[in-house]
Parts: sequence; structure tokens; C-alpha cells
Amino acid sequence: MKTNCKIAVSTIAICGLGSYATFAAPGSGSSPPDRIPASPSGIMTASPTIVQTGSKPTLKWNILYPSKVSDVATINPPGTLYLTKPMFVSVQPVGTGITSSNPAQGATPLNTEARMSVNGESYKQLFYGTQPDVDSSYSLYIKKLPANTTIDFGGRYVQDGVWSPFYTTQSSNQQVVSLVNGDTPPTHFPLGQSPSLASYLKPYLDASGKVKIGPLSVLVLMELGNVDHAHDTFDYQDQVLLVTLSSKHSNNGHGNNLDGVDSSNPGKGSGGPNGAIDPSGGVDDERK
Repeated sequence: MKTNCKIAVSTIAICGLGSYATFAAPGSGSSPPDRIPASPSGIMTASPTIVQTGSKPTLKWNILYPSKVSDVATINPPGTLYLTKPMFVSVQPVGTGITSSNPAQGATPLNTEARMSVNGESYKQLFYGTQPDVDSSYSLYIKKLPANTTIDFGGRYVQDGVWSPFYTTQSSNQQVVSLVNGDTPPTHFPLGQSPSLASYLKPYLDASGKVKIGPLSVLVLMELGNVDHAHDTFDYQDQVLLVTLSSKHSNNGHGNNLDGVDSSNPGKGSGGPNGAIDPSGGVDDERK
């Protein structure tokens, strides 16, 4: 009597190992969700697939363990990102919410600027504008960077034609922090339960107030308008970026170039003070 074990083996492989969680990028519009392994997944094969009763096939397991930021990078407090493996680095805007501190102007939104530095080079502009200029479905920066690369982010705003102080992930006062999934924003109060929690940040925090993002993502939070950590307005919501690390990058048709500057960046781009202009804006070379 012969027994066909192929169906049984396939069923075990799928049901016993396959376990996925679906993460949709908040604010990504119609973008498809990412399928991220929530636990080890893989395939089991048998050789031979058809055996005599009493015989024992050889089983082989191919297991894929889920990745996390610490597998490919480290974060040097308060927020410098150091790549330990070559990775595509993508930066998306999440939101900006700083308003005028001048009582005569009321709660007027102020233009904020996000900048990025690679390997200690000068900071280059990623975004300039207010919340209506934010489109989180677009990437401000996409580029494959080698191992041993350091990445820093910074931000500031402009009021009455004057720039505020420029704070970065290297600032010792922790005005800018980089957090991974499961971290808690370092405010002196529960940010996730704050009535002033910005709508653009809510999808990135779970019910307990911990950061809720993909396992290979980093949430960069900036406090630009207050230096008093004990004040209730020190809430890290003035500029928020989402950094995603990946081994592959597919063309999204937005003109992101290998120089890292996106010709279709949301925001006011070169309209802001010291704005950057994409040197290869007419070329979409993502497919490379």
C-alpha cells in the first residue's frame, strides 16, 4: 500500500508555520498594506513525496525569522541611526503642527523644515511647509546606503522671517528622538492619552501609548518650540518623520532619484528659505 504524503506535508507547512500580521502605513491612502512576518514562517518539504508504508521520508525546513531594526541598524541616543548592513532608506513625512507663539497671530501654523545628514555631511532639506503640505504616501528620500552609514535628522521653523534654533538627533537636550516599535515617547506625561495628541500621530501609537509601526521602521519625533521637558507642550509633535529600512525597493513612480532627492517632494520645496532643488529632477531612475 502506498501513501501520498505530499498533501499532508504541504498542509503542515502552511498551517504550522505561516503567520503574518498586516500593517497599513497610516495616511498612505490607497497604498497596499505591507505583509510583515509576526512570527517565524517558512516551508517544509519531504523527499521522496510518495513513500511505502513504514518508510520515513526526509523532511527539510526552510524558516524565515522576522527582521527588526536592531538586526540591520543601531540607534545611538538620542536618535542617530547607524546602519550595520546595506539598506534602502526611505523617509516619509507624518505631520507638522507648530503654531505661532505670538498672541497677535493666534494659532497660525508656521512653516517647518525637516533636514537630513548622512555621514556627518551638511544637512539637506527634505521638507518645508505646514500640515496641508504633508502627503505621507510620498517619500521625501529613498536611497540605498552602505553599512557603517550614519544618518541624522533635524528640524526648525520660521516665524516672521526668522529661523528658530535648529535641533537634531545629535542634540544633547533630546529635542529630536528616534523610536522603534514598542517604544514609549519620552514625554513627562502619557502622550497617547493626551487630549492634544495630533491626529497625524494617533495612528502611530497603540492604546497604551507605545509606538506602533513596522518592525523595520523608525519614528523620528521633534520638539521645536519648547525646551522645558517638564512642560505639557513639550510633546514631540512639531515635526514627525517615518524612516523605513528595506533590502529591496520597488519603483513607486514618484520620481525618487538615486541622489536621494525626490523631484516630486510634497511641501513647498525650493519655495522655503534655503530650499533644495533636485539636481536630477527630470530623471526617474528608481528602477536601477
